[in-house]
Amino acid sequence: MPTEDEIKELAYRIWEEEGRPEGKDVENYYRAVKILGEQEAARSPALIKAPPTVAQLPPASPPTPQKSQVSGRVTKAGARKKKGSSAG
Repeated sequence: MPTEDEIKELAYRIWEEEGRPEGKDVENYYRAVKILGEQEAARSPALIKAPPTVAQLPPASPPTPQKSQVSGRVTKAGARKKKGSSAG
């Protein structure tokens, strides 16, 4: 990230190179920010890494059904059912 002094120095140089026009201070400041940011990005591309897109993420796996240790039957979300239970 460029420092405030670096930005101001470059903005001043831009202003001088353009013949010192009046009313361009804000425009020159943001041009300097953009130029310095691009230079920094070009020097260190490995440091600026975009987060993965949805297409790059691994697929989510559905939960696996688990067998009840009491009855041996597969139940929803790993809930155990007791033998002889009247519940569904």
